[in-house]
Amino acid sequence: MRPKIIAFLVLMSAGCDAVHQSSPTLLVVESYVASQESLPVVHLRQTRPLGDPYVLGASTAAAGATVSVAMDSLWFDYAMDEPGVYEPLVDHLVLPQAELSLDVAWQGQRAAATTRVPPVLTLDSVLVVAGEEPVSGLILDSLFIDPAQIDTIRFDSLRTGASEGFVYLVEVTMQWRVDYAEEGLDGAYWVRTQLRPDLADRTRLDEYFLRPEQLLKERHIARDAAGRRIWTGVYAVPVDAADAPMPVHRLRVALVRSTQAYAQFVSGSDNPRRREPPTNITGALGIFAGVSVDSFSVVVQ
Repeated sequence: MRPKIIAFLVLMSAGCDAVHQSSPTLLVVESYVASQESLPVVHLRQTRPLGDPYVLGASTAAAGATVSVAMDSLWFDYAMDEPGVYEPLVDHLVLPQAELSLDVAWQGQRAAATTRVPPVLTLDSVLVVAGEEPVSGLILDSLFIDPAQIDTIRFDSLRTGASEGFVYLVEVTMQWRVDYAEEGLDGAYWVRTQLRPDLADRTRLDEYFLRPEQLLKERHIARDAAGRRIWTGVYAVPVDAADAPMPVHRLRVALVRSTQAYAQFVSGSDNPRRREPPTNITGALGIFAGVSVDSFSVVVQ
């Protein structure tokens, strides 16, 4: 089984300032190494200079590369399964806390990276509590603004076109145990929490004052009385009126435990002031990171 990676990383956007018309083509690497899964798939793409004409359907896959991955000093060769997608020639299980290295050669470029695979992360419990009635606020594009914040951010004076709307607030609490072999090892890992409601034709709101997603150092997350890590997030479900029922929908809850390099890459991908996301790849862009992922899907009504 391949890692259950959430589709939230766009590696091809190297940034407007990162690739100029005279810049050479750069290699972009994407690969995630999951605990207790097979050796990872390696995706290779290439950047395009801004001056190149746009061609519909043109591929950015980096074909013809030589790819190998080492785990605990044992190297495994890869072959291209489809354009830009490289898979190991043999199946091999990746153990938690293993150290892996990546080596890629492509069109005179050499890319290398190392990562450590985090311990397995397993959700212990998920509690979902939906509000009994909707609350009102301002909706602007994909934002829902807490009424208490309206005066602070001066939306009325900015004339942004925000309109009043109604949403149900859904609170989700996740708990998981930290079963590390070594005390204090959690200081090396980060956790990304995600709430992904499937709202059919309705726009998903990336809430201004809520927490549908966070990226936190694991040791900074609170523990409950049983010693489990505990995190609570909230998302909004828009409705048309104050007396409208909350639509039945499916919610996907996910946790990703990974390294600091992954955390820097994710946070940098969302920073519009960066020319390109941070990378732990020497000689290329992108990410090569060990991860442990667990997810849970539930119908909310």
